[in-house]
Amino acid sequence: MIIDTLSKHPEQLEVVATMIHTEFVQKKKGSAPYEQIKAFLDKKSDESYPVTFVALDDVTCIGTVSLFKNDLNERPAYTPWLASLYVEKVYRNQGIALQLINQLIVYAKSRQITTIYLRTENASAYYKKLGWILVETIETMNSPMYIFAYNIDDA
Repeated sequence: MIIDTLSKHPEQLEVVATMIHTEFVQKKKGSAPYEQIKAFLDKKSDESYPVTFVALDDVTCIGTVSLFKNDLNERPAYTPWLASLYVEKVYRNQGIALQLINQLIVYAKSRQITTIYLRTENASAYYKKLGWILVETIETMNSPMYIFAYNIDDA
């Protein structure tokens, strides 16, 4: 398995867009159309964000994670964000998510980014275990949303 940027594997764009649209739009009853997700991920070389990493098992994309400028419009001061972390079910519990996160942190550190944020509704314990710090809890109609920060200088 290798982890690399999506921009180096453009043939995976539709696969990644489908993963993200299914997991983070459809399952959460969002309204963003697939084509909007695909266009957003199709980063041009002169754009800083998003940066998307893919985990590839030979030529099969088995996971992804992105660095977004913002993943919560109500919190513009928090930037950038680890977003859209996803690993296909059959590949879970093999450390692939951690490898994706670590690659994103290495990338961020190389760009002199000192803090990364993320939001989660259901994986707080996982991120705490990895050293992320809870910075805010937002009560929503469904369940609380937790915002975490990771200080890269401590990595």
